[in-house]
Amino acid sequence: MNDQLTAIHTELLMMKEELQSRLFEYSCFQMSASVEPSINNQKATLIFHIKEELQDVLLALSKFENNTFGYCEKTGAPIPIEKLAVLPTARTADDFYYPAQFEKKTLPYWEPEMYAYDQALYE
Repeated sequence: MNDQLTAIHTELLMMKEELQSRLFEYSCFQMSASVEPSINNQKATLIFHIKEELQDVLLALSKFENNTFGYCEKTGAPIPIEKLAVLPTARTADDFYYPAQFEKKTLPYWEPEMYAYDQALYE
C-alpha cells in the first residue's frame, strides 16, 4: 500500500473507533437517562445517523481487505486518490457531485431581462 492509501486506511480505522464509542455512549447511557419523548426522538435520530456512517466506514474497510477500495461501484472505474482522501467512504464517482446537484435544485432561476434582482428572489 502506498502512503496515501495507508493514511486513508488509518483515518477509516480512527473513524470506526470514534463512531463505535459514540454509538455505545448514546445508546447505553443517554437513552435510558432521558424521560422526555422529544429528547428520545432526537437521540434515536442521532443514533440512526451514527449507525449509517459506521456502516459506510465498515464497507470501506472491507473494500481494503478485498482490494476493491478506490473503484466506483457503478462503473468499476478507479476513483482518484485525491478525492478519496477527502471522502474516504465514497462508493461511486457520483458521490463527489452532490454540491453541484444541491445548488441546481435550491438556487432560484430567473431570466435576467424579465425581473430585477430583488423581484426574482421575493416574488
